[in-house]
Order: sequence, then C-alpha cells, then structure tokens
Amino acid sequence: MRVAGVADIGGTNTRVALIREDKSLLAIDRFRTPAGIDPAEVTSRVGATLVRFIRSASVPELCGIGVSVAGPVDLASGSISHPPNMPFDEVPIVTPLSVAFGCPITLMNDCRAAVLGEVFAGGAKGYRHVVYITISTGIGGGVYSDGRVLMGRGGNAGEIGHFTVESQYMQPCSCGKAGHWEGCSSGGGMPGFYQTWCRVHNVSRIGTFGYTEDILAAASAGDPVVCAFIKTLAEINGRGISTVIVAYDPDIIIFDGPVVTAHQDLILYPALDHLDHYLPTPAIAISPLGGNAPLFGVAAAVFSREL
Repeated sequence: MRVAGVADIGGTNTRVALIREDKSLLAIDRFRTPAGIDPAEVTSRVGATLVRFIRSASVPELCGIGVSVAGPVDLASGSISHPPNMPFDEVPIVTPLSVAFGCPITLMNDCRAAVLGEVFAGGAKGYRHVVYITISTGIGGGVYSDGRVLMGRGGNAGEIGHFTVESQYMQPCSCGKAGHWEGCSSGGGMPGFYQTWCRVHNVSRIGTFGYTEDILAAASAGDPVVCAFIKTLAEINGRGISTVIVAYDPDIIIFDGPVVTAHQDLILYPALDHLDHYLPTPAIAISPLGGNAPLFGVAAAVFSREL
C-alpha cells in the first residue's frame, strides 16, 4: 500500500506524518516552527523528521510528499510567499524536498488542504459543498464544491481571514491592512484587538491580558469587562461567518483551530446568534480530525484520490 510523507507548516507549530492510502497514520510528530534567520531551517527540519519516520516504520519509499503551509503559496517557485505569521519573506519548499527525496512534491495552502482532508477522512464526507474555517494563530478558509477545491489563479483562493469585518475600530491586521477578521479574532490578533477595544470604550484595563488564552480564561470566569468584549467579538465573528455563507453557499461549515475548538461556548455559538440569514444557515460542525485535516488533505492530493 502506498505511503505519503506529509507536513503542515503553521505560523506556530509544524506537524509531520506518514499516511497510508487507507487513511491510517503510521507516524506523526509536532514541533515549533523554526523562527530563526534562515528559512531553509523550516524545510530541513521537515525533511529530517520524514527520514526518521521512514527508517523507523521501515517504509521502502514514499509515493510522494505533500506539504501544506500557512499563508500565501507561490506555486510557480514552490515556496511560501510573505507569510504574515512567519518571520520570513520566502520559504522554499518544493526544490529542497525534491532534491532530498527524489519524489513528486505537492504544495498547498493549509486551508485548501484542510477542506480536502475533511472530505477525504473527516467531517465532510458525503457533502458536495464544504467550507473549512480555522481560527488559530491566524484565520483561514478552504472551499470545496462539486468535487473540486477552489484554488484561484495562484492557489490562494479562500483567504477569508482578510475579509473586512469592522470599520469602527480599524484594528490592524498582520498583513498590514486594517479591519480584517484575522486582525480581530485570531489567536495572534485578539490580544491587540482587546487593547484597542478598551481604549475606544475608555476601559482602564489596557495591558491586563497579553495572550488570547488569558482573555478567554477571564471570560470563562465571568470577568464583566472581558465578557463585554466577547459580545463585540461575537458580532464580528458573525459578520465573518455570514460573509462566508453568502460568498460560497456551503452545505456545511467545518470549524477547526484551537481558538474555536477549545472555546466553542465563547467563540462559535455566540457568533451564530449574529448571522444575517440572507441565505439558509448550513450545517455547522467541529472537525473530528484533531488538527490533522491539512495532513490528510495533502495526502489525498498525493494519492490523487477521487473524492
């Protein structure tokens, strides 16, 4: 049975795995995404992990390697291009892995890969029109419709984190613009948005919470100021989800990423109360793949399965 080497390179963490064609995981590991001065360290760490897996699992050869990456991809050069959540302008992927392993390399944006993974092995099996939304370090989306992943001209269609969702606060986004969904509601953006919200509302709590987990823990504990902030966040998230629905008209939206999966009561369910209902609300689900949807998606792309 064929085996694919796969990796998901995120802004915070990287996962590497071996996946068989029957959808079983032979090996998997996770490590912090290198953030030094040399972008080649990212790919070399992925390659070294794959070599270790191949030896320990006694896999004679890989039929291919699939890599999903956070941020825009440049399919022409086979690299990550100006990722907003990584400290590099460009990270070469295809060429170094092709030289090291001598097999076909598939490169995809992580959310394009993830929606394919949900159809291949996750919560969207049997659905024709699917949107995948991850709320993690950033916010990203993938769209699957009638047997195809929406890719766009450069492989970057579905960058929903950069939908404009607010004009009152004009919160800066990691991309350099303002008012974007990612700048307000992502794990990387929420602390800054909380500070802005406090200033706008003349709340003397600026600097209290420096991490998203701190904000959400305070909301769970009933902190009245943070709970008021969470209500604003729910309105903004509702706008983001409503825009996804009218843009893509899905049968189902699959949510993933630790910000939403670990805090559904604070992030997901309040947002659903603010949908505009211009189109019928699709089914809503949490990914059953435990954060591994991009890995299964690039494996499916390597195997070129009919989905």
